[in-house]
Amino acid sequence: MEYKSISSKLPMDELTLFKDYCDRKGTNPSALIRELILKEIEVSVPINVAGRNKISYDKENDNFNWIVELDNGDSSVILSKVSLEFLEDLDKEINSALDSRSSTILKENDDAVSIPSNFMR
Repeated sequence: MEYKSISSKLPMDELTLFKDYCDRKGTNPSALIRELILKEIEVSVPINVAGRNKISYDKENDNFNWIVELDNGDSSVILSKVSLEFLEDLDKEINSALDSRSSTILKENDDAVSIPSNFMR
């Protein structure tokens, strides 16, 4: 696949706002522009893929990177330059959602799994 660059001119104040936004989002201008273009032209991403979440610690910058590594060998950066506080909050929210699900399906034992209700009829 051949790649080509595209560009845009912005007034300095808008460029500063855009770079600040990228920093807050933990990305860079190139990646964000590509993401926005693909959303705008609605390039479909296959939904039937398998892979694993990987979170690595960047000792030099004291932050984390969240990457999804697909079984086919491809990888995609979900977030980069993520703070410890963000991950702690995310962990809390994930655990809260999982606890809510467990109580909804009446899970009492840690090793129990969800069983379709029509199996019990």
